Amino acid sequence: MIWIKKNWKLLVIIVLAAFLRLYNLSSNPPALSWDEAAIGWNAKTIFHTRRDEYGTRLPLSFQSFGDYKAPVYIYLTAPIVGLFGMNEFNVRLISVLAGIASVVVIYYLAQALIPKAKNLPLLSALLLAITPWHVLMSRPAFEPNLALFFILSAIYFRLKSFKHPSLIILTALSGVLALYTYHSPKIFLPLLILGGVTIFRKKVFAKKMRQWTIAAAILAAILLFPLAKDTLSGGDSRFQGTSIFYTKEGDSKPFNLSLASDLIKNYFIHYSPQFLFSGNSNIPRIQMQQLGLLLLIQAPFLIIGFIYLLKHRQTNWAKFLLWWLIVGPVPAMIGFETPHPIRAYNFLPALTITSALGLTQLKKPLFKNLVILGFIFNISFFLYRYFIHYPIYSAPDWQYGYKQAVLTAREYEDKVDKVIITSSYGQPHIFTYFYQQRQPLDVFWGAMIKYTFRDLKWDEDPHLNQVLLIGTPEEVPPDASGIIKTINFPDGKVAFQVVKT
Repeated sequence: MIWIKKNWKLLVIIVLAAFLRLYNLSSNPPALSWDEAAIGWNAKTIFHTRRDEYGTRLPLSFQSFGDYKAPVYIYLTAPIVGLFGMNEFNVRLISVLAGIASVVVIYYLAQALIPKAKNLPLLSALLLAITPWHVLMSRPAFEPNLALFFILSAIYFRLKSFKHPSLIILTALSGVLALYTYHSPKIFLPLLILGGVTIFRKKVFAKKMRQWTIAAAILAAILLFPLAKDTLSGGDSRFQGTSIFYTKEGDSKPFNLSLASDLIKNYFIHYSPQFLFSGNSNIPRIQMQQLGLLLLIQAPFLIIGFIYLLKHRQTNWAKFLLWWLIVGPVPAMIGFETPHPIRAYNFLPALTITSALGLTQLKKPLFKNLVILGFIFNISFFLYRYFIHYPIYSAPDWQYGYKQAVLTAREYEDKVDKVIITSSYGQPHIFTYFYQQRQPLDVFWGAMIKYTFRDLKWDEDPHLNQVLLIGTPEEVPPDASGIIKTINFPDGKVAFQVVKT
């Protein structure tokens, strides 16, 4: 009760963060992506069989669609789906909890980093709670959102360890968990640590820290050895598949002026106002039309906060925030797709705290009231776009329609000799296992023998007897005979046609 009375403002922010991340969670995003379905299915196979979908026992990297998934999110989700069922809410729950917890951690992190900055912790927590970028990443089952929570925790514990050295053990554990959760921290964290050690070197190498630092380093080395071994043995193919250092065929590119120019361009594009504040639908799952990753009202305060950092650049906290702003986009600059909100996600907390610093410079009540009104308007517009329009126009990118399609297949499964589901939208098998609530051992032992997952061949497939065909409108003519069901996207366009021969 004492904590609640003292921290009631933070509690209100936590409730707000929870509402924005939990409201209508099962239906917005409008469907599970194939990555989310894969997380849910692998979590179920791990819980029931201790093996992934390919039969590998307790893997450190989960073979997926052309790459390998990091393990922590799947292992944390395993008891949830195993005990409470495999559905959208349960698969996304870990990300939601990580998003809410990150709002709390950034409050204490800002407090530890700049103790004398009045209202900075509350403003940092509030901004993270309402920022579109964080809301968009906290609601789906996204591993980088969980990794960000571990990164924030690691930074917080490291700052507190300067007074309480034993907390560096929690720093090491949090950092290790981040590396086991997603791929971009493998690039971002070493760079952040390098800068942090340099900036806080007097405290880092203080005599009272030595034995705890050595213990933490040994612990981290032991825990990271399996990850390093797995990576070197080929368990991490994602870098080759997404990096501009390799061709799409997997061959390495020579480092030349053209490649260097691409890297520079890819880096600075993440600082552009268009990326941060303008609506974009290049990646509809994590970008919105007519609304940027950050609130537009935040823009002037980000600039003010950055100027404030430059004025205080001689202080360690300002140096650290500036370094965080510098290294934040590095993991994203090496990718094929840029700018990329997921790979640049570690950039967000530094932008948030810097913007909060800018807000602390507001002194006059009139300006404060005008800014509050501006935030209310901007947030209202975001919520309107996200909860009303976003589920409609983003549905195809969330593989909407597979749930209805595979449930229809299950309904007719005993009435036909074969079920053919198109692979045109990608990975139909994983949605079938997930939405049909299959048991892992049944699938392993051939329960899906009736099912074939491939593109339809309309010149051949309709001539098969007693077959259920599920295809796209491009594969199944609208006047085809035998159509028993049409599955539409939320905007009314056809997603699937179901045909019984």
